[in-house]
Amino acid sequence: MSDNHFEDDDAQQRPAKSQRYHQISEIDSKILGLLEKRSYLLRKEGAWRRSKQKSQIDPQLEKDLRRAWEEAGEGLGLDPRLSRQLFTLANQFAQSATGSGDKGGYKLAPRREAADATIEGPRSLRTTRLWMSIAAACGQPCSLPQALLNAPNKDLAKGLKQAGAAVTWDDTGFSFAATEPLEFENAMLFAGDDPLNFYLLLCMALGNMGRCKFTGQATLQLLEVQKFNKFLPQLGARLVPMNPNNPGLPCRLESGGTMDEEITLPKDIDPDFAAALVLASWSYPGGLAVNGLSGDALEAAAAAADVLEACGIEVTRTKDGFEVSDGIPAVPETPVLPLDTVLTPYLLALPAFCGGRISVRGTWAESAKPILDQLADLGIEIEQTDEAMTATSKGIPSYPRITIGERAGLYPLALALGVRAGKAVIEGQPPMEAAEMLDHMNATYEADTESISITGVGEWEGSFGSPAPEWSLGLALAAWRCPGIMLSNHGELTSWWPQFWNFYNTLPTGVMKPKPKKEDRSVKRRRIRIG
Repeated sequence: MSDNHFEDDDAQQRPAKSQRYHQISEIDSKILGLLEKRSYLLRKEGAWRRSKQKSQIDPQLEKDLRRAWEEAGEGLGLDPRLSRQLFTLANQFAQSATGSGDKGGYKLAPRREAADATIEGPRSLRTTRLWMSIAAACGQPCSLPQALLNAPNKDLAKGLKQAGAAVTWDDTGFSFAATEPLEFENAMLFAGDDPLNFYLLLCMALGNMGRCKFTGQATLQLLEVQKFNKFLPQLGARLVPMNPNNPGLPCRLESGGTMDEEITLPKDIDPDFAAALVLASWSYPGGLAVNGLSGDALEAAAAAADVLEACGIEVTRTKDGFEVSDGIPAVPETPVLPLDTVLTPYLLALPAFCGGRISVRGTWAESAKPILDQLADLGIEIEQTDEAMTATSKGIPSYPRITIGERAGLYPLALALGVRAGKAVIEGQPPMEAAEMLDHMNATYEADTESISITGVGEWEGSFGSPAPEWSLGLALAAWRCPGIMLSNHGELTSWWPQFWNFYNTLPTGVMKPKPKKEDRSVKRRRIRIG
């Protein structure tokens, strides 16, 4: 066959190739145009958040966008792994255009030395706010010197102050002075960005007659408040959204109707709402019986019951709820705050990654003992005293089955422990972030609806936007096994746990740098000439 024959075929195909080129390049141009528009909207959102002294990335927004992206990709039959990678790359276009300077994020580079550190453990975020709320509602003096001075706690303090609480805070914690009970009539209450804050303010306001309004930030603006109207009428109240473009805050509470003495909450109720309702039940006429709680809601509400009992309020624990009597709480002047059962396990697991020992000062709630048992099954030995817990590690077992991730907030810890082992099975339904995190690690794994099996871990690639503080903690641990991890929004964890990165970056001793002292401008200075 002559060369001229091939040249003739190529000449015949050239128009078709040219047509395909123009069709595909036109589509590519549209894709890039849409990508630019998408990046612009994300940059606009990031600029607004920075103007409010917040981190550039909104984790909830990114989580919702990721879910919508993956659902759309599945509908089109696209490869899920490549689709996730494309989503990450699309986000990086927006982040790289913000002029952040580091073009990747915050690099996790822990020192590879055995730890020998002691830290004041993070106190329970939920229990802290339960005590803050009951102290404010009663107008009784109370001091919480070991509470975390983080964004959720301070946001609640601001909301309580708007209702008349005499609350102050500084580097030593929160302090409540004696004052009149809270007043909700015509109040405008700020709940920040955390649902528990909104639930606490809402449930305390239910026992009052009149109207009040609630405002909040991005997460609460997306909260569907109408769903609460399925049962709030039983408590003589209803919620009305005030912005037609938002299903959540701002919203208005109308309360003061006849309240039932017993209520059965939906099975899918947020556990934090159950805790807030149980805590406020003493203030309702005749108290309240709260029933229908799931396992997680029972555990959350049990923390509220403990606070009420410490204040002398009678609480009866039933199979699926709590019966709370009315009365006047006697708030202790300095309640004991237990260690946080989500944040603390990440500290206790540190020796499994870096070796040595970590001592965490504080007391552990007896109800959370199963967490320590699960850590012990993974080779982490924990010695408890009345004042602290000290963790050391014998090494993670070969190919472990890790169950700790089935507890709320601890899946990233389970995943990090699996990465540390190299080969492991993490039990529990995997969240969508798990696959994305493992993809960044170039890990080999198999996932189904009930577990993830990891068989190898490669090298880190790209930058990861943490959807929640616990994912940043999980990556902080995994960085010992997979160096070079880049976080694009490490500030999200700082807003929840201000001390962590300082402690992490000063290991193996964990001796944190003191905060710089502000200059006292009232002190007069003298210039002294020398020579």
